Amino acid sequence: MFVRGRLTRQPGVDPRALTFAVLDLETTGLYPNKGSRVCEVAVVRMRGDGVVLDEYSTLVNPGLRITNDDLHGITNADVAHAPTFQEIAGDVLVYLSDAIVVGHNLDFEEGFLTAEFGRLGIPLQSMPGLCTLVTARVQLDRWGYKLDNVANLISGEWPTALHSALGDARTLAATLAKLIADAPQPLAWAGPPPAPLPELPRSGRITPRAAGLRKGSEGWLATLTARLPLTPYSPPPRPEGLRDYRALLAHALADGRIVGDEAAQLATLAARAGLTQSTARQVHEEFLAEARARAEADGVVTSTELKELQRAAKELAASHLIGDLEEAAAANRARSNGPLRGWRIMPIGDGPAVTEVLDFAVEHGAKVAVNVTKTVRLLVSDGAAEHDPRIAKALVAGIDVVSPDQARKLLEGEVAKIHGRLFADASGEQLANRLAAEQAAATRPAGPEWHEFWRPRELTLAEYHAMFVERRDDWDEVRTIQITVPDTHHRQPAMPTAARKSGCLAVIAVGGVLVVSVAELVRQMVA
Repeated sequence: MFVRGRLTRQPGVDPRALTFAVLDLETTGLYPNKGSRVCEVAVVRMRGDGVVLDEYSTLVNPGLRITNDDLHGITNADVAHAPTFQEIAGDVLVYLSDAIVVGHNLDFEEGFLTAEFGRLGIPLQSMPGLCTLVTARVQLDRWGYKLDNVANLISGEWPTALHSALGDARTLAATLAKLIADAPQPLAWAGPPPAPLPELPRSGRITPRAAGLRKGSEGWLATLTARLPLTPYSPPPRPEGLRDYRALLAHALADGRIVGDEAAQLATLAARAGLTQSTARQVHEEFLAEARARAEADGVVTSTELKELQRAAKELAASHLIGDLEEAAAANRARSNGPLRGWRIMPIGDGPAVTEVLDFAVEHGAKVAVNVTKTVRLLVSDGAAEHDPRIAKALVAGIDVVSPDQARKLLEGEVAKIHGRLFADASGEQLANRLAAEQAAATRPAGPEWHEFWRPRELTLAEYHAMFVERRDDWDEVRTIQITVPDTHHRQPAMPTAARKSGCLAVIAVGGVLVVSVAELVRQMVA
């Protein structure tokens, strides 16, 4: 199926401009020739410079009972509502077409794709392929080449949503992009160019799994949404699944927060509805917008309603939809606690100058008076109603009567007293900025730690075969190595039967001969 290419330090095509289709499968077993089937597939299409172009992910109904759910977390209930491979075959081909297909141990993916498409009578040939397991072994001199180990080595972080197809495909895509971008020596693509694949009818049906849920700093729903595929052109959600998802969402938010069990149930219904990142966000935003409309129906959003909306908005990652309500509430709080709190100002006249002063005063916490009372601290008149009896009453009461300009200066002075900074020092700020710039200039960026494991030269095909292929072919599960050790004259007590059977290294002392079974030990060291 695949024609293998490689990332090499030799001359070749710049991979940063090429399109890669990073593929991962979850399966019901290890051997497609013995009936194991695909139960989840994911593809991340990306350019070699790290730009993700599209994502595809769906559970697959394998048509048989899943017995290895402890490995990938996919249950028979999960795939009951998922499409079969025959239904998604056309979609998979579109995502693999015109790209270099990438897998970590590409032989595994090749075996299952060959079997699945073979059942449909569709032989696929001459697809360009890149195995990152081989790439890592050829370029890096460090044992432990499993995906999580390589990803941690190159990125410094452990993968999330491990053993889910989309989680592993994303991890591999990010690792590949970082390898290409940060390799100590430029890597080039040596292999066939991307080519179109045969076209089949597309169903557009997906059942994406949101795996590896955690609350995090942004809440359960934010993680759930992020675990769904990021697809520019999402298929419409299935109506019955969407109805159930919205109903459970309302139930979960009734107490203002979502807990882990509720998030897991929502993830199940999101899969059945066929939600992607974009459609999930749309559902969440519509849900919050409808709740806001209900709160505003009577013309007033009470403080209790605002708190409910704020809690829901945080859970739904849609706070921007109630930002104006929060700003209005914050402005009201700021006004009530502003620097002119306690001031009551009375206007005489309604000219623009008077209105402008009143707006400024109210914005900073003042209240507008209607009648002249002893609580009024200032009367503002533009002179248009100089004979207004309220002016005479204010003067008798000892209340200052001022023009709009005089009032503005007086009020600004009061505000400045409150907002004045005791320790403001422009020269100190400039000094701090200059020292920060000097420190940044003196600090030379160090290379990534994983460069320490970059081989002095990449392995040749013969070296790779001797180190990673022949060694595996020579393994013998029953052979032992005899190591003679001196007799210390101190016979150890017999090992219990259970202890002799446990562990990956069995050691049996017979006289002065130590018999060690090392097959499994060597297997773990090489893997």
